[in-house]
Formats: sequence, C-alpha cells, structure tokens
Amino acid sequence: MRILILGGGSGDVGRDVARTLLLDKKVIDQITVTSRKLEVSQRFVRDLGDERVSALQLDVTDRKRLFEVMKDHDLTINTVGPFSKYSIPIMKTAIESGVNYIDICDDIEPTLEALQLNKFAEDAGVFLLLSMGWFPGMSNLRAKALADQMDSVEEIIIAWVAGKKSPEEVPSKGLGGIEHYLKALTGEIYTFRNGHRVKIPAYQKGVKLPFPEPLGEYTCYQLEHPETATLPYVIPGVKTVTVLGSLYPEKRNKFVRLLTLLIDLRLVSIPMATKLIGMSMRSKKKVSLPRLNASFIACIGEKDGEKGQMSYGEVNTKTTTAEVTSQPLACAVFHIAHGGKIKPGVHLPETALTVEDIVKMGKRYNLSFVTEAKEQMVWSEKTISIGW
Repeated sequence: MRILILGGGSGDVGRDVARTLLLDKKVIDQITVTSRKLEVSQRFVRDLGDERVSALQLDVTDRKRLFEVMKDHDLTINTVGPFSKYSIPIMKTAIESGVNYIDICDDIEPTLEALQLNKFAEDAGVFLLLSMGWFPGMSNLRAKALADQMDSVEEIIIAWVAGKKSPEEVPSKGLGGIEHYLKALTGEIYTFRNGHRVKIPAYQKGVKLPFPEPLGEYTCYQLEHPETATLPYVIPGVKTVTVLGSLYPEKRNKFVRLLTLLIDLRLVSIPMATKLIGMSMRSKKKVSLPRLNASFIACIGEKDGEKGQMSYGEVNTKTTTAEVTSQPLACAVFHIAHGGKIKPGVHLPETALTVEDIVKMGKRYNLSFVTEAKEQMVWSEKTISIGW
C-alpha cells in the first residue's frame, strides 16, 4: 500500500501515524510525508531512517498539485488542521483523484458538509472515512458499542482528559489543534439537547466525572465536537449528546479559561490567543507535562427492562495525546491493508468499523493506546445525566 500523509512531516499526529505504520514490514510499501517547508519533512525522514518514507513539500491549498500527488498513492491520510478550513477541498480532491481518504476531523461543520459528498464518493468508487482518531473516533466506536448492549438509549455523555501532547522532546509548531480547541470553548457552540441541535454558551460549569484510577474523579467542561452532530443519526432514539473535555494537570484549564474569557470579551482574538499559546510552547523554559489521557463514555437508557447507564472508562499513563489519536487511525489503515473492506461513500467510524476492528490491530502491533489502557465497563442503575 502506498500512503500519502498530509502533514505527516510536520505535525505531531501525522508524524506518529507514519511511525506507527512503519511497524508493518509487509503491507506498507511506501509512505510520503508532507509539510509546507521541505526541510521540516526531510529532517523527520532522516530521523526515521526507513527507505520506504520520502519527504515532499506541499501546500494543501494548491489543489492542482495535490491532485497530481494523490494519484500516485492508494490512500490519503489528512492530519492538516484546522479542518474547518482545509478538509473539504482536500476531500473533494481525493474524490476527483480516485483515491481513498481518512482523516481526524474534529469540527462539526466540515463533518456535516462531508456527509453531503457521499454520492460523489460512491460514483468515484472511493471511501472517505471521517474523524478516525481518539475524540472523535474511538469515542464514536465506544458509544456505539455501549449502545448496542442496551435496549434503548436516551442520552450519551462523552468526555476526555488530555496530558502531554507529543512523544517528541520538541513538539511540532502546528497550531491547528490549538485554534480548534479555543473555538470549541468560546462564544456559542452547537450541541444536541432534547432531540434538537441547539446553540448554547461555551465553557459552562465544570462537571465532575468518574474516571478510573489513577485519575479518579476529574472536572471536564462542555465543548463543541462532531459526536453531538453524528451520534444521533447512528444511534436511534438519542435525545441528548454532550461532549466535554479537560486538560491535565488542572492548572492548564485555568490558563485556557482565562484566554477564553478574554476572547469572549473581545479583548483578544482567537488567532492572537493561538499564537500566544504557540509562543509559550516554544519557550526556552521547559515544562514537562505528564503522560496521561483518559476517556469516559456513558449511554443512559434501558437494558433488560431496567433504567440505568452503561459506561466505559479508561486511563492511559504511557501514551501522549498525539499517540492516542494517531494509533487508532493507523489501526484503521492496518485493518484495510489486511483485507478489511469499507464500501465506497462517506463514512463515520461507527458506520464503517467496530471497536473490535481497531483493538484487534492495536494488540497485533503492540500499540500503547490498547496495551497500556486501564479500562472499566460498568452497568449502573444510578445515572450521571447532565442537567444544565
């Protein structure tokens, strides 16, 4: 398989996708990693020391050149953010070039717009697999797996906690993820309540949720994410979907909260705040963050005639946020490379794959997002329904 990773030479997630895919010596024949500055990709390729990988300078907004590059590959992986800006033109180019496509899109609007491309993808004979990362990605698959064990589901709660960003000592300078995070926590955001897609003020009161140890109970904050727009279409009967997130350790949330308040007061713009965070990340003063990522997903409804909730919790202290995002994506690629079929069209993770598909590959390649996860799954008649 010949794979093109957009942002694979410059971004934390793209780089780790490349590293993970190289674990397979049989089905991965060629990987091309791109960046806007050639020397950035070249430096990464030299560090990898694998002849299957090559560096390429590419501006993803140059659709003519992007088309020509895509045609020489079997699969395009897009890790270039913010997805609200770049993803749709790249998807359309993938369809035009007749090349399959996977991304980690974490914005609502391009996700919904991408679903409208289904007929074009079908006619071109290619698949577009959206949002195949951690949140969204594994969150969708876990929610669907929980819902499948129940008679009915009325409410879904999805939450994440993120610690250290990258496995590298010097993380990438990419700011797409930061810009996305600030947008998701400022102004009014879309969510799904009482059967309707509605707008609410962002960053409302914190909610304490029960994560497994060693994290335990931790406060998360509501934000805008695609799961609120997609899960109601996949899981019948759902009336409310809430997505929350938090940083670890807690003091990082206080800094972000200050920035979001300044943005909402129009004292600072999102681009300016993004640059401020980027500057702090590149400061000579080293800040060592812990490796800790955590998930909590609950489906509230009925099981065997009883009302309650089925919940999944997971804590991983060996994996960075970039790795826990990139490794599920790589597992989707491995699944396909080893014969897994995804029919032409536009797909969400939960309409094309199962948790078992991803976890099976995670175990096969000894990936830390699976092997180092401390998990718990619980049915309880006591629910954690979030009232606002």
